[in-house]
Amino acid sequence: MTRYGTAASVLLILLGGYAALMFFASFAGFAGDGPMVPTAVVALLTWGGFIVLTLHGLRRALAVRGGEANRFDATVFWTKALPLIGALLSIVTAFAFGFGAFASCGPVWLSGMYHWGGLVGSMLCFGAWFAAPFIARETAGEAGQRVALPGWGRLAIIGTAVYGLWGVVWLVAWMLLRGSIEAGAYPTAANSPYQLPYPDGERSWVIQGNNSHFNHKEDEEFAWDFRRQCGTPVLAARGGTVLGVEQDFEGNGKGKKNNFITVKHDDGTVAKYMHIKTGSAKVTEGETVKQGDPLAEVGNVGNSLTGHIHFVVEKGGDGIPVTFQDVDEDKGIPRTFERYASAD
Repeated sequence: MTRYGTAASVLLILLGGYAALMFFASFAGFAGDGPMVPTAVVALLTWGGFIVLTLHGLRRALAVRGGEANRFDATVFWTKALPLIGALLSIVTAFAFGFGAFASCGPVWLSGMYHWGGLVGSMLCFGAWFAAPFIARETAGEAGQRVALPGWGRLAIIGTAVYGLWGVVWLVAWMLLRGSIEAGAYPTAANSPYQLPYPDGERSWVIQGNNSHFNHKEDEEFAWDFRRQCGTPVLAARGGTVLGVEQDFEGNGKGKKNNFITVKHDDGTVAKYMHIKTGSAKVTEGETVKQGDPLAEVGNVGNSLTGHIHFVVEKGGDGIPVTFQDVDEDKGIPRTFERYASAD
């Protein structure tokens, strides 16, 4: 029984460590707003409860490790049930908690932590659930013979269903948001007067690029959404004259009005920086700005789901294709689901 108690203890410690990582990461959600805060509360309760269950299972495993054979069957139950519970909670974390942390202002890394951490954690938990009975049978002698082994078919069905769904979600997102571009219609990056509209050295994920099939089409065909932490600077991508400032609207969602700053360039084109934080404008109408000057702070105002900079350049009221001199790959054209660092 001692060998099984040791193996079970190691398995439960791994699960507990994963749960603790999710638990403590969730405290970061209190720095956000909107759905992020209740998401963090539910995540803390969820993974805190799982940690308690894991400690209970670990106590039983340590008892078996100490030679209390009568607790063997109960320990097998915990080492089989807990990984399955953990796998289910990981899936909920990836989809529900990941979206809740995304659809708000707050630490931009938390939604990725939930989503990709949930993906890796579910694999860990499913692997532990599948391995636990084999460990019991191999290490527990005659008592282990009472442990039913899971079939490979069952594992294949579960894996196909769970990770197939994951693949479908990302495939649909790719089809809706990636979009297609004609690189020949864009000016070369070497001659571009534009830089990415956030501080040097910082990287941003493009939520939605040009010509997506979601809402960057028609007059918004050449727009980008750069995901950013709310409250961080929005910088001028190109120098010019501030044409308009709107910073008084609040709230986000369909039908809500946008805050924005517009800057007119010397060639008559106009850059729009949208969804800025309420009351955060650093410039006034008619003011001259240089490339890299702070215009406002990132917000989540208007028809917006998360903190980001919506950037588009227009001429005569129509969007036009532009490139960025600090985007080396993709011919200076930021693409959806890619990350780009601003550079001086």
